[in-house]
Amino acid sequence: MKPSIVQALNRLRPQLQTFKYPALILLIGLLLVLIPSKKPTPQAPAHTETETSAPSEDDYCRAVERQLARILSQIDGAGRVEVMLTLKAGQTVHYQTDFENSNQRNGESVNGSARQSTVILQRGSAYDEAAVVNTEYPSFLGALIVSEGAGDPAVRLALSAAVSSLLGLGADKITVVKMK
Repeated sequence: MKPSIVQALNRLRPQLQTFKYPALILLIGLLLVLIPSKKPTPQAPAHTETETSAPSEDDYCRAVERQLARILSQIDGAGRVEVMLTLKAGQTVHYQTDFENSNQRNGESVNGSARQSTVILQRGSAYDEAAVVNTEYPSFLGALIVSEGAGDPAVRLALSAAVSSLLGLGADKITVVKMK
């Protein structure tokens, strides 16, 4: 090494001894910042649908029909069973909202004007979605049950009672008929 560099290091040695730990932490921090991360950068989803991929009303209704038919066919004497359901109301989604009073003085509204706004979740710069509080699934209006064993009044009663208890429908909303 050149004598001037050695002399400069010898002069800085006492100062380096007093600040060696902060200098070491600073050096490690700089190295960590310079190391490239291997995480891929988040990108916006290719579609704009909700990320929870909730089933559509028809899909939900058909899935309940299939499951109900499978369970009802297990009732003694029912035989093969087919179920058709009608929807009373569609799916309802409730979004998170904030209330803001535009004119407040000491915590009290001056002229009663309030504004309600939906809470928006941001996932990157290209994708926003509303915050969902809860989702109410569709409710059913009526049920038709077609069964091989529906000729027997006891089977008809058991099928009607089972559907009534599962779907919350009254007996007047459930029709049980014999399959041909």
